Amino acid sequence: MKKSFLKKWFVSAASFAAAANFTPATAQETLKKEVQDTKYLRNSVCLIMMEDASVPQKNILRDAFINAKWNNKYNNHNISIDKRIIDPAKMTLTQTDIARFNTACTPTDQFLANLESGVAAPTQTLLREGAFSDIMRHLMAEATTTIDTVLQINAARMANKYLVENHVAKACFDKWFLNDKGEYTDEVILDRGMLNTTAKDREIAAASMAARQKLIRENCDEDELLGNTFVVVSRFSYKEKDALVDDRMLPLYAAAQADDSGTSTLALNLAKMGIKASLGAGYYVVVDSYLFRLRWNDRIKNDFYNMWDEKGLDMERYNNARFPALQFIGNERAWAKTRAGVFTDKDENELIRMAAVDAVDAVLAKFERKYDQFKTKTPLHVIESKDKKGRSRQAYAVELGSRDGLNGGEIFEVLEVVNKKQDDGTMKTIYNKKGELKVDKKNVWDNTFSTTENTAAAQHPYTLLSGKDKQTYYEGMLLRLKTTKK
Repeated sequence: MKKSFLKKWFVSAASFAAAANFTPATAQETLKKEVQDTKYLRNSVCLIMMEDASVPQKNILRDAFINAKWNNKYNNHNISIDKRIIDPAKMTLTQTDIARFNTACTPTDQFLANLESGVAAPTQTLLREGAFSDIMRHLMAEATTTIDTVLQINAARMANKYLVENHVAKACFDKWFLNDKGEYTDEVILDRGMLNTTAKDREIAAASMAARQKLIRENCDEDELLGNTFVVVSRFSYKEKDALVDDRMLPLYAAAQADDSGTSTLALNLAKMGIKASLGAGYYVVVDSYLFRLRWNDRIKNDFYNMWDEKGLDMERYNNARFPALQFIGNERAWAKTRAGVFTDKDENELIRMAAVDAVDAVLAKFERKYDQFKTKTPLHVIESKDKKGRSRQAYAVELGSRDGLNGGEIFEVLEVVNKKQDDGTMKTIYNKKGELKVDKKNVWDNTFSTTENTAAAQHPYTLLSGKDKQTYYEGMLLRLKTTKK
């Protein structure tokens, strides 16, 4: 068996015969169906909750987390529910835990070198050059120390302690390769990676293990699959507007203390007025989330596939492997308002449940905007139409909306997928940028969870994009959100 499941793939094309804003009903229905049926490689995400005993709505938030309908933009990589709820009251941070968190912040090559040599990470949190420094500065709100800063750092350390002690990285590997009985399976790889195969291909593959493995080797890229596996640990709270304003002001208060000029008080007052104006009256579900990524590179891949022999995967070696680990990427905070009012018949508990999902969606969207590692590639949909003079024109759409953090004005890079044959005969997927498209502010799909729960299904399950009409843009190209400045 080869030691790589390298895959050449492209997103299957679908054709649209609809216009951007003035399509007949039948064309709208066709576009809606084809957008919903499109398959593409998604990030695989495991969601974990860190409880807070001080929050009176703790049980409601836990139930919301366990039973939520999460965004299908991501593959559901959730492990067993008994490993997805963290009770920090049962945990105590030690110097060893701090060292482990520092290790989780290191790049994978350095992590593997330390693992092999036995060198431990420093027990003290030191701001030094490199990625670790950037991570810690962000956690410390640009190095201004507040009570909230300490909570953020310790929550990240606590999350990592839990993930390490409960072998969550190993559980994420298992989710890819083992069934419920602990036996090897390739069903998940097939389901998520086989985007350009036919029913006939699968029928042939089902005839024997050899045929099955051949199909996987020719069509699945494990770097795209395992390399985009993430764990998100989230801490929930429920706050009234003024309490949320005070939270957002904490870093500013700390910064003002270091400013001995007479302008700091005025600046604080203006900032507080701006924050208050941006928030409506009422209550909010606030989520602080910590993003981890499953470590995967060529060395780990080789170690994994060296565990195979003519009988298959050596389970003893696999279960004793040291390489399963998670890398800490960063943290973000987001919130969502409970939508109470005369236009809903939902009770308070149900409104909290919906706001919790909206808040998690918002924090995932923030991760995607900020961290290239978490960015997804989404299919571009091309709408062929004619103007009033009968001339052909193209419009563009994407199956994303406000639930995915789109408000209007965001820029997507348009990528062409190229499958390049390597020297060893395998195919490498390369993404060539061909241009950019901008989100049309007047045509953003409102697909937030609370909106879709309270209203009928959207007529247009897509967001329109604007930009130079390039005939080189075609169905099956991919879109990647352009990185915002940090």
